[in-house]
Amino acid sequence: MLGGGLRQGGWQMDFCRLTEELWRVYLCGDAGEKQKMVSEWLDEDCVIIGTGAHEFYTNKQDFYKAMSQESEEVEEVSFRFENLRCRERKTGEDACLVYGVLYIRGSSADGKVQIDMDSRYSVLYERRGDRWKIVHIHQSMPNLEQREGEYYPKTLTEQVQKAQEEAGRMALLAQRDGLTGLINYHTFEEIWKKGDRTEKWLFIVDLDDFKKINDTYGHMEGNQVLKTIAGLLNRVVRTHDLVCRMGGDEFLLLCGGISSRKGAARLAERIVDCIAAHRTEKAWPSISVGGTEILPDEKLESAIERADKALYSVKRTTKNGYRIE
Repeated sequence: MLGGGLRQGGWQMDFCRLTEELWRVYLCGDAGEKQKMVSEWLDEDCVIIGTGAHEFYTNKQDFYKAMSQESEEVEEVSFRFENLRCRERKTGEDACLVYGVLYIRGSSADGKVQIDMDSRYSVLYERRGDRWKIVHIHQSMPNLEQREGEYYPKTLTEQVQKAQEEAGRMALLAQRDGLTGLINYHTFEEIWKKGDRTEKWLFIVDLDDFKKINDTYGHMEGNQVLKTIAGLLNRVVRTHDLVCRMGGDEFLLLCGGISSRKGAARLAERIVDCIAAHRTEKAWPSISVGGTEILPDEKLESAIERADKALYSVKRTTKNGYRIE
């Protein structure tokens, strides 16, 4: 038990054995034993750093207060020592450092609390007159992600970086159409809500008789057509314009810098001509385009409805053309 060696001088004390006993009292002792341990062995200005972020105490009163508050919870847990190793080193005529490994496990009676803690510790004793006192305790847990030979958890840092890159890639994929690489309709909606739509026009591009291509040449060929047309649409508009795959064989274009109906018609004609110029492909459709000027504070659905009306006016008549609503 503690207490018998309080007034032992010199180096006759077995500091390792004493430290082991202190750990036993701290983890398994009753309230009386713990109070005696703090009172007799801790220096008034003892600095104690534990494994928890909050466990930073600069005097024994603060430590004892925290330990008392946690005593009810601790008493519900049955601890056992899996490994307790100590070494001591004389650091001066009146000082001794004890350090080692403390591996404990524990569980509550109902099994809801499980403890599995493999830690490292150091305890510094100093002689105060004819008594030895603990002036510092430090307990820490190794970073399991820090591999041998690493001065910091480099591997974990790399893993975090890869995870962040993967998260960024997944976020980008969530914004894009998987086949064409264009932004998807959901992303288009979000940009519409946030963006300035002054002097901007909305165009809907629909492939004429696209079903025949799938039926005649197969869906793989149809997919290739969609990817090629997506690339052409991206090239025919300006870099800050938006091209979106709306779904199926329909595309949405949000184009700015168009100040007149005539300017919108020129762009629509250029789009139709660009697609028509690639008709040398064995499976190649013409396109129909419907365009409309975006009104101030207009909802996307309203603009799409007008552009749709213009589009189907073309599809019901000539196809391979455009109409500006």
